[in-house]
Amino acid sequence: MTTALDPAPILAWLAPRAIAGIEHVDASGYRRTLLTPSGVAVASAAVDAGSASGVSLDGGADAEAAMRAVFAVDLDTAEADARLVWAAERHDVPLLAASVAAAPLLRAPGCADPHEMVFRAVVGQQISVAAATGQLRLLATLGDVLPSPVDGLDRVFPTDAQVAAGAVDVLRGPVAKSEAVARVAAALDDGTVVVEQGVDLERMRAQLVALKGIGPWTAGYVSLRLGDPDVLLLGDSAVRAGARRLGIDDLPGLAADVTPWRTQLMLHCWRASA
Repeated sequence: MTTALDPAPILAWLAPRAIAGIEHVDASGYRRTLLTPSGVAVASAAVDAGSASGVSLDGGADAEAAMRAVFAVDLDTAEADARLVWAAERHDVPLLAASVAAAPLLRAPGCADPHEMVFRAVVGQQISVAAATGQLRLLATLGDVLPSPVDGLDRVFPTDAQVAAGAVDVLRGPVAKSEAVARVAAALDDGTVVVEQGVDLERMRAQLVALKGIGPWTAGYVSLRLGDPDVLLLGDSAVRAGARRLGIDDLPGLAADVTPWRTQLMLHCWRASA
């Protein structure tokens, strides 16, 4: 059952990562272009306090499905919160229980386009959000331009084939990373790697880490953004820092008691580290 959604945290997360010309984010909602099976669409999710999900969606069936994924509309986090509170009491971590009480029903942002999400994850490895967004704006220049702008949106994110052909030419920084982006684009394009909603996530992660330049953190992050409720990136410095601030001495042990809701635990660790 869908539980009450506050879209503000997801909008705040999306805003600094928005690619100009493809996405627009403000306090009123999120708009973006998408390539769908029926062509280019402009998907929108507007804040709607009168809606049970907290947002009203528009843009056609495919676009609306993409926005539902972005805002994790169909995720019921009440059970996850209850498990976290139980584990916090069992492990004597009152600050974790307090975090759940202060920020109930946290959700990890999903993704509108799973393949785009992979490129974002690879580009964003070991650099700041601002630097990654700048690189993604360069990558976006490979995408097709709309015949006419729609409310400031003027292009679509490039296809796998476009990224495979042009990533090395347009991206800046280490050539190895640009080559990794091109490599994963080619693998997505020819079906060697399958990343989509409903895919076997364990198999997907194995396919990703088999590619040079992609490690477990990136594969786990992609899994998270596809809605996996049981991701815990133990190697993530912000996760470790947040766990310390919450007073979690044995993160793996507590996480074992939280499964299959480890993503929820990680979100609270990230929140504590901010």
